[in-house]
Amino acid sequence: MIRNLLAYTAVFLLALPAASPAEPSASDHKPPGGNIQGEIVDLDDGTGGFTAIYRRTTLRNRRGGIILLHDQGTNANSLEVIRPLRLGLPEAGWDTLALQLPQAFPNEDGAAWRSRQAPVEARLQSAMNWLIQRELSTLAIVALGDSGAIALQFASASPPREFKALVLVSTPLDADTADLPGRVQLPVLDVYAEWDHPPVVDSAAERRRTAAAGEALAYTQSVISGARPGFFGQEDSLLGRIRAWLAANTKGHGGISR
Repeated sequence: MIRNLLAYTAVFLLALPAASPAEPSASDHKPPGGNIQGEIVDLDDGTGGFTAIYRRTTLRNRRGGIILLHDQGTNANSLEVIRPLRLGLPEAGWDTLALQLPQAFPNEDGAAWRSRQAPVEARLQSAMNWLIQRELSTLAIVALGDSGAIALQFASASPPREFKALVLVSTPLDADTADLPGRVQLPVLDVYAEWDHPPVVDSAAERRRTAAAGEALAYTQSVISGARPGFFGQEDSLLGRIRAWLAANTKGHGGISR
């Protein structure tokens, strides 16, 4: 009874209208409360509880688990990138776990969002532990926007051995984060839209250069032709690109490619 009440409460909170500009807000795109299409789970990062949405693959051959990190202005069930991947990747054999990240004030910049590095990493570790307990030995992270820099930092430290691959979606890097692609010792896919936000497109060459110049184990940069920020209308193209890359890069390692 209590567990059901918590689940309904979590769904209700995700469906609340946006907060006023003076208040922190988890999202500008609220998911419909009755259309989660997944299991609401309560996780603990050591300092408190947080919500995630779990969807298990129906295929008999489970490839592994994928943790999804939303960006500021989105949430764990956002129509922008997160929900299409959360629902689409299980069709290729992946369990997905979309995390609700710490709240953000509206319109804060990437540096302010990245200042949440420690709590986000704590949630990442909690999520990985949860998936490992479900006998998943191959884990990947898909991170949107500035959450990609947080995921890169996590991957460049001492990640769990089950962490096998990282996908960055529309992730810009600046002077403080430019060296991160060259420090990651696992396969990384850097995918963005042809007409993405200027900071994403403008830093693409530098991301590729630092990956090649550093100690990156396997870095691939990929552009979705004709796509715009959010990949609306191009969700299938994004999903297909990520599915194919994961299939090719979670069993072996390659080199720098484009």
